[in-house]
Amino acid sequence: MDVINIIESLGIPVSVAVVLGYSSLYLMKFITGKLSSDLDEKFKRHENIMVKLIDSNNKERQATLKHNVETYAKFDTLISLVTQLLNGVKKNGYGRHNKTN
Repeated sequence: MDVINIIESLGIPVSVAVVLGYSSLYLMKFITGKLSSDLDEKFKRHENIMVKLIDSNNKERQATLKHNVETYAKFDTLISLVTQLLNGVKKNGYGRHNKTN
């Protein structure tokens, strides 16, 4: 059918309504189809990035905790050695000033 015959038989308002309905259906298919899939892909990409960042953050946190435990163990060993040394100095009398009369 010819476009002019359709407009003559249905009228201009109905023809415009049909064209607008078709264009809105085309627009809805475009939005739900291509744009939704693009948004899903971007969301998955961002989700994967966030998961990797969280994993690396957890690994760094565990490495920091391990380092802190090792540091505190070494510090405790140093304190015990210094304490033993000071106790030995007090027990043996070393380090005291002997006054000579």
